[in-house]
Amino acid sequence: MQQLKHAYKGYSIELIPEGNYCSAFAIDVRDETGHLLSHVAAAGKTEENAVARGKELIDFEEAYQKR
Repeated sequence: MQQLKHAYKGYSIELIPEGNYCSAFAIDVRDETGHLLSHVAAAGKTEENAVARGKELIDFEEAYQKR
């Protein structure tokens, strides 16, 4: 495992190693103030998949705020 916390566009993607369903990682996505925006219990089988899921959520959040 490389990192448990990743930064993306000012947000934080925190990986939690836990097996839920067929996933190995859960994630918490937090804004720059540390406020929890989203928790995904089954984010991915690999760290890379989980981080990618977090980035998708951040991109969606930004697009939703712009509408």
